[in-house]
Amino acid sequence: MPKQPGKAGRAAAVAALAALTAVVFALSAAALSSIYAVRDESSTVVHTAPQAALVTAAPPETVQPEAPQLQTVRVYADGEIHTTYTYGELVGEVLRDLGITLGQYDRVSYPLDRETRDGMSVMVTRVTTKITTAQQVLPAQERVFLNTVLRPGQETVLEAGADGVVTVSTKSTYENGRLVSQEEISQAVAVPSRDRVVIRGAETAALPQDAEGNAIVTAGGEILNYSRVIDGKATAYNCPGYVGHTASGTIAEVGKVAVDPKVIPLGSKLYVVSQDGQYVYGYCIAEDTGGLIKGNKVDLYFSTWDECIQFGYRPVTIYVVEA
Repeated sequence: MPKQPGKAGRAAAVAALAALTAVVFALSAAALSSIYAVRDESSTVVHTAPQAALVTAAPPETVQPEAPQLQTVRVYADGEIHTTYTYGELVGEVLRDLGITLGQYDRVSYPLDRETRDGMSVMVTRVTTKITTAQQVLPAQERVFLNTVLRPGQETVLEAGADGVVTVSTKSTYENGRLVSQEEISQAVAVPSRDRVVIRGAETAALPQDAEGNAIVTAGGEILNYSRVIDGKATAYNCPGYVGHTASGTIAEVGKVAVDPKVIPLGSKLYVVSQDGQYVYGYCIAEDTGGLIKGNKVDLYFSTWDECIQFGYRPVTIYVVEA
């Protein structure tokens, strides 16, 4: 049988066991301290890693629009300068806010739908028009007819003529009160002019030539329209030694002829040529009458009695012209 230890042995054993327990307890405490330290380090890593990830994963910052900038705009209108402040409104809105209204023809230096900008100068041009009327002289024209009855170069004024009156309408355009243009827009004859009619002697004068329609071209190049042509007879007369007067009250002279008023009314304008081509009496006026002048007969005034004798009695063509 094994031997049992005594008191002293048992006391030593208890002391040894207590020492061993103390060592184990110390070792356990150290181990626990290490474990907690590791855990703390891990916690630190765990806590810092998510923070870094959170920063890098944050959404980008949103760009905020810039606040509109105050603009200075000057408007020139009606002789005044308006300084106003805007935030990019339209030109038309600026004018409206300033109480500036536009007329039908007014102009603005920028389109009304253009946005303003800082330092912009807007010019308003007032455009007005005015219609005026004035009377002007309508000068009488001179018409010259050649004949072979007067001496070459000699002239007789059959009709003095008279200036007429024409009413002229003019459109004037003003910009900001200053005249910039004038335009004639119409003319209306208030009083017709009457041509000055002259007959001029020529050595020879061509017979009239037919023109288009009822018209002839005279020796001097005048175009005369006629209403009818009369195949007639002509005699010649003169007032030797005195100044004669026609039945119309005018002085008897070359270019004044006697007619039968029943056939050719007094005042009619005529163009007479002899059918043999020797005489171009030319342009003349029916202003006289005679007891023997009947039907298609005319009596032509000549400067001298000898010329009357020389002319005698001849067949003539009489154009009743519209002169």
